[in-house]
Order: sequence, then C-alpha cells, then structure tokens
Amino acid sequence: MQRATIEINGKPVQVEWSAAAARELEQRQAPLFVELELYFSCLVKKFVHFREDSRGYETVAASDKLQLYFRPVTSTACTWEVAERLGRQPEMEIDSVALRQVAPKRVRIDFVKGSWAGSYNFCSD
Repeated sequence: MQRATIEINGKPVQVEWSAAAARELEQRQAPLFVELELYFSCLVKKFVHFREDSRGYETVAASDKLQLYFRPVTSTACTWEVAERLGRQPEMEIDSVALRQVAPKRVRIDFVKGSWAGSYNFCSD
C-alpha cells in the first residue's frame, strides 16, 4: 500500500493506493485524474470517477501519476423519469462557504480485474 497526504479545502486527506494500482500507474504515460464527487440529489451519494484529464478543475498531486480533485454537485431535478432516462439526475456545481470547508479524510484507490476502483470517506477508520 502506498500513501500520501494531500490538502483539499485546507484539510489533510490521506490517499492510499494498492500495489496493483501503483503498478498500473507506473505503466501510464500521463497522470490519472481522480474526481471525488459528492452528489446531493434525492439522497447524498459519493462517487469516484477516473479520468484522463482534469476537465479544467484544479487538482492536487498525490504522486507524479495521481492527481485528485473534490467536486460537490447537486441535482437540478429529482424525478424517477429523468433518472431512468439519463442514468442519474442532471447536475450543477455547488459553491458555498460551508462546502469549501468540506473534504474527505481518506481516499482508497485500487486496480481490480482491469478497472480502477475507489472510495472515500469523511471519517477516520
């Protein structure tokens, strides 16, 4: 397990990635970008998206090949019909004083059966 501590919204965030993830990162020419999405909709959900670019968001480096960013969003609608049609509710970014003080405590990244996997939490465990 490899580890790094980064800072998001002025708070320390422990990032851990497995040996399998480290091997896969080493094979990459360019960094992997990890979006930590906090999605406020009918329910609050946490998603980890793995991307080839930062999509214009400011990132924080956990290593030379691993960049992360935290992105709180909210849905613009909350209906089953829209969710079924789009796969999820439409979203828009949230920018508030309160959310600029929120950050995950721990992020875990792995590479399993040919795919990236990740999770994050707001509590120490």
